[in-house]
Amino acid sequence: MADKTRPCIRCKATIPPERIEAVPETRLCVKCSQAVGSDFETAIVSENLAKTGSLKKNYGGISLKKRRRKIVPLEEGQE
Repeated sequence: MADKTRPCIRCKATIPPERIEAVPETRLCVKCSQAVGSDFETAIVSENLAKTGSLKKNYGGISLKKRRRKIVPLEEGQE
């Protein structure tokens, strides 16, 4: 395991290397991730394959959309 660490963008605490290995794209420590609800917002979108103007619903499948959540850094003295 590499000893790579980085600071949390919310509280500036060090993110442990185990968390970075498990979730490489994380920018939050465990405590902040639990408080905020995760680094990412995810949505499931169904793909519509029907012709334009058709009343028939012809869904081909689903796709997962994932985007980064906006994280506001904590002020001094906040928890």
